[in-house]
Amino acid sequence: MSSRIRRRRFLQASAALGAVGVFINPLSAAEMQPNPKERVRIGIIGTAGKGGSNLNEIDRTGLAEVVALCDVDASRAAPVRERFRNARFYEDYRRMLEQKDLQAVVVSTPDHHHAFAALAALRARKHVYCEKPLAHSVQEVRLMMEVAVREKVVTQMGTQIHAGDNYRRVVEIVQAGALGPVRRVKVWCNTQLQPGFRVREAQPAPKGLNYDLWLGPAPERGYPPFRTGANTTSVHFHWRWWWDFGGGVLADMACHYMDLPHWALNLRHPTSVSATGRITYKGDNDVPDKMQVDYEYAARGAQPAVHLTWYHGVSGPDLDGKITHAGYASGVLFEGERGSLLANYGQHRFLQEPRDYMRPPQSIAASVGHHREWLRAIQTGGTTTCNFDYSGALAETVLLGNVAYRSGGKLTYDGRTGRVMGNANAERYLRREYRKGWTL
Repeated sequence: MSSRIRRRRFLQASAALGAVGVFINPLSAAEMQPNPKERVRIGIIGTAGKGGSNLNEIDRTGLAEVVALCDVDASRAAPVRERFRNARFYEDYRRMLEQKDLQAVVVSTPDHHHAFAALAALRARKHVYCEKPLAHSVQEVRLMMEVAVREKVVTQMGTQIHAGDNYRRVVEIVQAGALGPVRRVKVWCNTQLQPGFRVREAQPAPKGLNYDLWLGPAPERGYPPFRTGANTTSVHFHWRWWWDFGGGVLADMACHYMDLPHWALNLRHPTSVSATGRITYKGDNDVPDKMQVDYEYAARGAQPAVHLTWYHGVSGPDLDGKITHAGYASGVLFEGERGSLLANYGQHRFLQEPRDYMRPPQSIAASVGHHREWLRAIQTGGTTTCNFDYSGALAETVLLGNVAYRSGGKLTYDGRTGRVMGNANAERYLRREYRKGWTL
């Protein structure tokens, strides 16, 4: 396929779903009208692991009725099916989305399925909650953002910590100007990946697992596609350490931590990205276990340009592990002209307290809950704090770090058009090829 055709597909949302979505029957205008008294009819794609956690949170709100369940692994789904006996069960989310009474879906699949499940739902005018990092490629993220706007549905990305009180207090401090102008931010995550090895000789898939559907649009390979240590049943978690399915620690965790500076400093798309990484394990995982990504953002009105650096595989803002901050093995450091502030999920403290500091009054209301917020917005016609416009730009930024790493150099980025300059190798990593029978 020529680069010109790929570019056209990147910049324009396709009107057809191709092989993945020709079955879709969009909801009528009447069915799309919000109703604050009616429980939202939900379909769950991925019922265990993070999917199980999302399902529990959705159910706990009392605002939803689970009418459909989907999982490629019937054995893992069995307890949930027993719990929600009135919900119809599917192996294939493409079939699930044909269910006419379905209003909204929760996508908790591995990353390589996110765009396929979410776009099919969006084009059917179903509201979507999708786990981070929203999609597997920059191209997919941008397409999801575009279609969500066009179809006017309620969206939310699964960055649950965004609903925490601690993040709200940090945003208030930064936006009140307590630190002065902030030009430098450091973000780090100490998550360690587990070395893995591809299994050379194919084995039978476990009973109940539709392995072909699990692979979906990813390149075909025998089961299991990899193992970690002696474990050959890690297909449901360790996929994230191979490029075909995920994006390593950066794609796994950066949306959670970079959310805070993006929110506090009104950041959106970087103007340049550079990355370096190290593979220090003995295995044939694709992704680096230690990585540094430098993002540059332009000035925003009166706010100055910002240099944000991401580190992972270390317990502080230093790829060599020499700099740490007690109690903040993963965290965010805002460095302002008047002071500096450390934060993680649950706490924050000044590294350098501003002179004459007074805590700003609370200006950001407590969250009603990340899942409840999405459901309420569906019922009332409102919006969410992590809708695909906000969270899409965040996810796009995160994934550009992997583009820079894989293409081997600094890239200049135009967030308006999605164009990369200054790195001829980067173009191929903005998108991915799909297995025969899978198209967006």
